[in-house]
Amino acid sequence: MVPQPPATEVGSILDSLETSTRIADLEAEIAQLKEALARRQQIGVATGLIAQRFGINPDRAWSLLVRLSQNAHVKVRDIAQTLINAHCGSVSPAEAKIISAIELYLPDGVRLIAVSLDGQRPEGCPS
Repeated sequence: MVPQPPATEVGSILDSLETSTRIADLEAEIAQLKEALARRQQIGVATGLIAQRFGINPDRAWSLLVRLSQNAHVKVRDIAQTLINAHCGSVSPAEAKIISAIELYLPDGVRLIAVSLDGQRPEGCPS
């Protein structure tokens, strides 16, 4: 017959496992919240860029961003990151496709990103 550990020892092990699981769950939740906060900040910056670009208030800029996202079937966060990168002058080929896709839903001749001719990076952009 195999000796059984005392009930208090089993309870202690189970408590330890539950605590470890809870800690892992909380760490995952914290990581998700940090990511959401960073995305929210990016979306806020993109909304500001759109508001400035088109001379509209932030509420209208947000509405435009959402409408472009829905029409082009591109996530708002992806459009936001693309706008920030384009503003800073570093657009990847995938981001260029996103810009082209969403500009289809703007009036003819209207560009989402104003082209800078001076070659200077805007303030706040990495060099």
